Amino acid sequence: MAQTKSKAMLILYIVCFSAFFASLSQNIYSPIIPIIKESFHVSVTLVNLSVSVFMIVTAIMQIILGAIIDFKGARYVLLAGILATAAASIGCAVTTDFTLFLIFRIVQAAGSAALPLIAATTIGQLFTGSDRGNAMGTYQMLLSAAPAIAPVLGGLVGGAFGHKGIFWMLTVISVLLLATNSIFFPKDHSESKRDAKSGSLLAHYQSIFTNRAGNVILTLSFFLFFIYFAVIVYLPILLTEHYHMDVRIAGLLYLPLALSTIAGTFLFKNIQAKVPLSTLFVYSNAMAAGSIIFFAFTHSVSIILMALTLALFGVSMGVIPPLYSTMITNEFEENRGSAIGIFNFIRYTGMAAGPMISAYLLTWMPSAMSFGLLGIAFAILSFCLLPYMHRPKHDIKQEKHPM
Repeated sequence: MAQTKSKAMLILYIVCFSAFFASLSQNIYSPIIPIIKESFHVSVTLVNLSVSVFMIVTAIMQIILGAIIDFKGARYVLLAGILATAAASIGCAVTTDFTLFLIFRIVQAAGSAALPLIAATTIGQLFTGSDRGNAMGTYQMLLSAAPAIAPVLGGLVGGAFGHKGIFWMLTVISVLLLATNSIFFPKDHSESKRDAKSGSLLAHYQSIFTNRAGNVILTLSFFLFFIYFAVIVYLPILLTEHYHMDVRIAGLLYLPLALSTIAGTFLFKNIQAKVPLSTLFVYSNAMAAGSIIFFAFTHSVSIILMALTLALFGVSMGVIPPLYSTMITNEFEENRGSAIGIFNFIRYTGMAAGPMISAYLLTWMPSAMSFGLLGIAFAILSFCLLPYMHRPKHDIKQEKHPM
């Protein structure tokens, strides 16, 4: 996709904001859960079901949409996804029946699931070398900012206008994104489209799952996001029950993790052109494993030490997602849509499994042992899988290439 640098940058920011909007749609919902419960007169269990269903549908759609992007083109999927999101947002705003609300929420998840996937795929098409890594850093930075901004925005808008105000706002943003992407997002080249026959589709995915380096990245991403969400859900319990902190004050201790994650993304953007990706891969995995082990030893001893270890973990979580995404797009030039889709699916699966399985672990072993074992397991896994990583295609100090 031959583009001038200025147009490539314009498209980058458009698709990154589209991905930010997808994350916003997901995370803006949490503060209005009590409002949803009262508006539809349903139980908390049913409201929580709408949260879980959104995540499950988002995960499943990564695999489905990844193949469609590779065979039918990104623009086709992008515009259809935004249109579905806009229509579903209108449905969520006007319906008074919770069953219909849940159905519209599912459609909204299916539509918005396309946006982060297309952003990562488009970055892989528009950029090469260090420019690709830098663009992936920008993409990941916006995704990291959305979970911090969305609850605040949701609380303000939801408190003033109820749940309908939230979904009307999402509708307006969807329409603006639809218009913007219709004008600026490049058309798919007809020669790049392929027929999605069952045989070719099977071979398409087989080429991904038989790639050793790709499998290493997918395996480690599952375990990393498993651990990340295990920590996220355990933190409020630790602060309120062990340190007897007020919930509002306890929420402030998420800041070291959130801010250091953004700092880690900036770090990746600045060093990925100077340091081989294989080197970053080794050291960032080691940092993540070490910080989790340190968290296991410090979390019940001192809040200050715990905050420092969370900040270290946050830096690794700022570096690793754009690093893994860049390595995946480098590895799968011909079927990057499907590869990124599987990568996102694995990440979402890890996010869903982490809280459930870690809760089980914490019922029959001390928290220090649980997190210590998780950190050690990730370290051992990273070390054992390292020989299966061949030298990436774009790994010679990420030289800059013309777009």
